[in-house]
Amino acid sequence: MEPTTPASADWRVHKFGGTSLADPDRIEHVASLLDAREPPLAVVVSAMSGVTDRLLDLAERAHTDDEALSAHLQVLRNDQKAVVTDLLSGPAAASLTETLDRDVDDLADVLRATRLMGTAPSTTRDLVAGYGELWSARVLGGVLRDRGLSAAVCDAREVLVITHEELGPVVDWTDTRERFAEWRADHEDADVIVATGFIAVTPNGVPTTLGRNGSDHSAAIFASLLGAEALTIWTDTDGVMSADPRYVPDAQRLDSLSYEEAMELAYFGAGVIHPRTLAPAVEHEIPITIRNTFAPDRPGTRIHLDGDGASVVKGFSTIDDVALLNLEGSGMIGVPGIARRLFDALEAEGVSVILISQGSSEHSICFAVPQAQADVARATAEQAFYAELDRGQIQQVDVTPDCSILAVVGDRMAGTPGVAATFFGALGDASVNVRAIAQGSSERNISAVVDGDDARRALRAAHAGFYLSKRTLSIGVIGAGNVGAALLDQIH
Repeated sequence: MEPTTPASADWRVHKFGGTSLADPDRIEHVASLLDAREPPLAVVVSAMSGVTDRLLDLAERAHTDDEALSAHLQVLRNDQKAVVTDLLSGPAAASLTETLDRDVDDLADVLRATRLMGTAPSTTRDLVAGYGELWSARVLGGVLRDRGLSAAVCDAREVLVITHEELGPVVDWTDTRERFAEWRADHEDADVIVATGFIAVTPNGVPTTLGRNGSDHSAAIFASLLGAEALTIWTDTDGVMSADPRYVPDAQRLDSLSYEEAMELAYFGAGVIHPRTLAPAVEHEIPITIRNTFAPDRPGTRIHLDGDGASVVKGFSTIDDVALLNLEGSGMIGVPGIARRLFDALEAEGVSVILISQGSSEHSICFAVPQAQADVARATAEQAFYAELDRGQIQQVDVTPDCSILAVVGDRMAGTPGVAATFFGALGDASVNVRAIAQGSSERNISAVVDGDDARRALRAAHAGFYLSKRTLSIGVIGAGNVGAALLDQIH
């Protein structure tokens, strides 16, 4: 059964991360941002900054003596209680403190059981880690109610059902929609939903998590469940930048991106948004805006169906700590199944292939893997082609360590002449050697593998090559007459 949303209820979903909720002042600031917006609203929250790490540290310490473990747990409890009493008073504070004490008692029981088992299985770690989101949601919900808003806290483990598969967490949409409809029916008077990010439950009812960037993914899922008009992800940056500003000082905020452009940039290391976050929003064409919690007047970056097409190239991103492997030999030419054998073998060993490049002659296959998997990848390739290597049909498996992948992304690159020439020309002018190239048929992304030591210089050169960086032009004018003076005035 699909959750029903009244035609007049144009839900908007907001997600706040741990940095935005790091202390009582920031939680109050977030509440002010939400209070200024017209309901109905859904808010998805992460744990306060550092809390998840502290909880996981407790799980790791479970093998220590009870007294030391209890002391660490009490410090965490006292810190959380201080947040509650700083923001709330009276019955609201008392109720939340009582709930917090029950949570701490439950945590202590779980950690003692973990100590008896001698290990902390992933299910236990997921259960322990999830308390951070619960505490954030309850506190923010209390602050919003204190401001007169009708806010209900949704523990995502009551509604969000997922399974873990090879490509990551997969939502059981049928079960999730049914559970969310039931939850909505029990909280029909609430026009503000404060939901926990990151955490979920398996079909068997076992607490689990959505993994890295899980709260962003949760926000997109709730946006889909509500048929939301928009999703806003609040961070500590002004939006998606044309390049990493740590390495490119002239990086610019992008006003708008298409879903595809955002996915490409996210895959190649743009940390503001994760590709998995986009999937539920893309399916329902829900626009996503990345905004700065601490500068809410700034417009941020809007990610939607078509982008804005304002420029051919939107941005640049890199993946570092990559190894490049090359398999070559005359025995590969015209032989079917070579690529399949190679990548089947790599898959069987759990090697993640980031980039593939193959010449039309079929004389070689070049592929990139994480540096940490380079030795396994080489050994796997040598084992898969042992006979060909022994007969000399394949010469060797070469490994070039310590590489980076630089990608240039933009929807309008397709069909625009000269983009590749500008890209590689900029790298050449900066004396950057390109070791491998890959480009999909969509022409939305051109990737180049470069030496890791050259990666930052390559990024800055490519960014400047497309006039995304400011340039200084020196002009000398000979002659101080009226014409020269007028020219200088116009330039100025």
